Amino acid sequence: MLTSLIPGYMKIFPRYFKLTGMLLFLVFFFFFFYTLLMSPSNTISQYLDSKIASSLQEPTHYESHSNIASPSISQNNSSSSLSSLPLDTMNNDSISVLVGPTLIEGTGDPPKPDAVIIINGNKIVAVTNETEYHDRYYYSLINNESARVNILNLTGKYVIPGLFDMHAHVAGVRKNSYNQNFSENALEMLLDYGVTTIRNPAGPTNQSIALKHNVSEGNIEGPEIFTAGRLLNGPQIAIPFVEKQISTEEEAREEVRNQAEAGVDFVKLYVGLPPNLVKAAIDEAHSQGIRVIGHLYMTSWTDAANLGIDALTHGVPVSPFLLPSGDKREQFLENGGGPFDHFLWLDLVDLNSMEIKEMIHALVENDIPVDPTLSIYEAMLKEDGYDDDGFSNPQNQLRWAKVLQLTKMMYDNGVQILSGTDIPNFGLIPGASLHNELELLAEAGIKPLEVIEIATNNGAKALGIDDIVGTIQAEKQADMIVLSANPVENISNTKKIEAVIVDGRFADIDNNQ
Repeated sequence: MLTSLIPGYMKIFPRYFKLTGMLLFLVFFFFFFYTLLMSPSNTISQYLDSKIASSLQEPTHYESHSNIASPSISQNNSSSSLSSLPLDTMNNDSISVLVGPTLIEGTGDPPKPDAVIIINGNKIVAVTNETEYHDRYYYSLINNESARVNILNLTGKYVIPGLFDMHAHVAGVRKNSYNQNFSENALEMLLDYGVTTIRNPAGPTNQSIALKHNVSEGNIEGPEIFTAGRLLNGPQIAIPFVEKQISTEEEAREEVRNQAEAGVDFVKLYVGLPPNLVKAAIDEAHSQGIRVIGHLYMTSWTDAANLGIDALTHGVPVSPFLLPSGDKREQFLENGGGPFDHFLWLDLVDLNSMEIKEMIHALVENDIPVDPTLSIYEAMLKEDGYDDDGFSNPQNQLRWAKVLQLTKMMYDNGVQILSGTDIPNFGLIPGASLHNELELLAEAGIKPLEVIEIATNNGAKALGIDDIVGTIQAEKQADMIVLSANPVENISNTKKIEAVIVDGRFADIDNNQ
């Protein structure tokens, strides 16, 4: 009987070893692939299949070399639901996956370590963390055949939204000062420093609008531009800037209509306009669907806010009507005080006066944002003498303290503060001066995380585009900056730029600013 079983056994034996060998091979293959995929010392993109890996682009400046430790922060699950974003809903543009940076969204929320940001074309489609990315999204990316996938290892880096300069005269503002070369160079420099959106608050109307369109059409490299045209000003106060002088309400309305038809995003009212002309311009602009900002003198900030203006510029609101009535107001006027007598006004203003309190209340009640342009006042005071110990003139120390104090008072009371510089006035350098502005906002006592929100989300809100840009969140335009150091620890680290992403593409920037 035993001998009769041998032939059958001999038939089963090879089959048994063949099946065992196949199982061992599959176990080994799975273990090998899993080890490669989960290895923390390598870039994820190295282990994608050849179909994906052949399309990867990983510039050397993204290679991780920073050992900055990130605090352990709990995940905010509001960013996106990956299960609701299948790859087959994406378009056929390239997909970029930024893996491992600490994310600072621009919302004021704490930084999120080990983030993953997925960009499809020019839009952010998901913001998550590495665990959720591997669990829900990684294999969908591998199996997607319709798009080019770029995976970048940003471990040790920091990502913040693109910055806003809300006071950038990129078309020149002085009469006959327009220079195409300057404008193009200024726009390029702004982008080098991570500025992806600007507000051009006055310039020659036609040239300013042409710059805006040339950037949006890709003819000129630069941040997105929202622009005003020439200033609306009264004849009582002569200025060296591009302007249209108006004396009547109908003239104000006509100029607003002309600029709206030309294609401006907003109009700017200037120092020589009294309240009745300010109101006429505001009413006409709003009927045309455009906004109004102001650098005012004959109309106080309090009155302008109550008349419906949309934004105010410069953090020292020089006006006799914001000084205490009586001796100080008379002293200002008797000593030739005018719209540009910042030092005299600072010497006389009482920041605890009823006039200043009412002004701040009106700004808050009417939701009026302000760009303090601290860099301009610092430059003015430095021109009067500056050394390693600070301002040479002790009176300038007091003036500077008042500038910072008023900015912080407005911020603490709920005024929406914006980041703006006033380039190129007083020799301010495009881009670099914005980072100085952020440092000065921090010097005023605003925390770095809040300064980042000011320089990103607040700007978007003031322009009415916060549903599109301003924060790093799903469904928004991909404007962001990759930094090599933590800006929450030191706001000066916003200058340590490794890459700028604007409208979903990596800008060709000069890293040697």
